[in-house]
Amino acid sequence: MNCKTKPGASGNAKWIALAILCVTYFLQQGTRQIYNATLPQIKADFLAGGVSDVQLGVIGSVFSLVYGVVVPFAGVAADLFGRKRIVVLALLLFSTGICASGFAGGLGMLLAMYGVLAAVGQCMFPSSATSLIAQLHPKTRATALSIFQGSLYLGIVACSCAAGWLGGLGEGGWRKAFWIFGAAGLLWVPAVVFGLKEPPAASVDGGTDAKPSAGEALLAMVRKPSAVMLTLGFGMCMYGSKAFFTWMPAFFQKSFPSLSPAAAAFHAVFWFYCGAFAGITCASRVTDRLAGGRPGVRMEANILGLAFCAPFAFLAARAPSVTLCCAALALWGFAHGVYDSNFFASLYDVVAPRYRAAATGAFLCGGFVIGSFSPAVLGWMSQHLSIRDGFASLAAFYLAGAAAILVARVVFLKRDLNPQL
Repeated sequence: MNCKTKPGASGNAKWIALAILCVTYFLQQGTRQIYNATLPQIKADFLAGGVSDVQLGVIGSVFSLVYGVVVPFAGVAADLFGRKRIVVLALLLFSTGICASGFAGGLGMLLAMYGVLAAVGQCMFPSSATSLIAQLHPKTRATALSIFQGSLYLGIVACSCAAGWLGGLGEGGWRKAFWIFGAAGLLWVPAVVFGLKEPPAASVDGGTDAKPSAGEALLAMVRKPSAVMLTLGFGMCMYGSKAFFTWMPAFFQKSFPSLSPAAAAFHAVFWFYCGAFAGITCASRVTDRLAGGRPGVRMEANILGLAFCAPFAFLAARAPSVTLCCAALALWGFAHGVYDSNFFASLYDVVAPRYRAAATGAFLCGGFVIGSFSPAVLGWMSQHLSIRDGFASLAAFYLAGAAAILVARVVFLKRDLNPQL
């Protein structure tokens, strides 16, 4: 039975919900970056066990692989059991995993707590959160999702810098970063439980009361070739992003040895995400204004963003000085922000509202599984070639992602655009 209730939320409710979800996303993405920001200190602490760059990279790869494998089930669970319940459960799990990682006595426990438990918790959050935002902000979708994405940027920068500083304090400093931010997530749980309001199922995006089955939801995604190509493009982007997140702090310490751990952690994320914030802010406003008359503008933003990531990633990898590297990172970040402004919004243009949480799960699954290889691959390249060669290679993946989305825009968008099918 079709529901005629107008989608969205009135008054301040949709902005309060967005604020709560943004803080949660800040913690989710920020705590994920702690491992990457303190890699050199973790390696030094576990050096007696013969830990290698490849092993450290494997932990990042396992995190992404677990994320990718579990996230489709999280999307279906959100559709079946309610998005708020999944958001609360996700926050509990990833905060517990992050806090417990600080007690790791070796790579085995770190793999279990960070690579598995935190990954399971973190993969459960985005599909529920983004579908809630899309429901509550039908007319300002790209803007709301871009604000949400901005909280990711702030979380990564703030937690990376704080973790780098704590890691540089000496023995055990990296553990304090896991404890502090894991505890912050656990303390935020009551705010989500009592502050986040989920709209009734009957009022969600004009959808139906009936819950889709997992098979039905997956079919709705697969029968849209543009959604499949968007997923492939996202996977190419994630290959670059996972390599960046995992190894950029170490890249600065290896390439510019005069930098302290705190300075390396700062430069590794600050300039990139300053550029990304500018890119996502500009592109989201432009695409929201143009989307009514130009349905393909969201995919076009995706294409331009990934295409321009390639040269700036290569330039950052080859930069001979900290200054030039930071400038390249800022431009790389701006291009990435243009892509980020519409990577969920473009998917939602071609997927029916009632399937969005499940579709988001499948989308994230494809992206994270593809991206899961890059931390280990760059760890191998760091040992056998150079870390600069590893980062330079990312340009090819960004170009491949732009090409995949170009196919979606040119070949499939017109037939896939009706979101009710």
